[in-house]
Amino acid sequence: MRIAARDRRIIILQATFEKNDAREMVATGWEPYARPWAAVTPVSDGERLRAAAVEQKSDARFVVSWSVRLAAITSAFRLRFDGDDWRITGIKELGFRNELEITAWRLKKAGG
Repeated sequence: MRIAARDRRIIILQATFEKNDAREMVATGWEPYARPWAAVTPVSDGERLRAAAVEQKSDARFVVSWSVRLAAITSAFRLRFDGDDWRITGIKELGFRNELEITAWRLKKAGG
């Protein structure tokens, strides 16, 4: 993919944790982890039907340049794009340390 195609800024979010009264670590919020440029492609209805996912949700793929920091993200992270928070459902490397494709579905408006 050409660098010029990565024309959208996304924010990768990492959970923040605090101890509760029982001294257990619980997630309390999300903080920025990385802010890469990405190419964004909505997942088509045909792909969703072939995957037998008939739920009403928005899916998209975000392609970013590979980096050591971004290669460390997992589905425990979230993504913020265009005012919405997205749950990361898949991450795959494209080429050898060339790009990462992040598949995610929209959760809610950021801060909502």
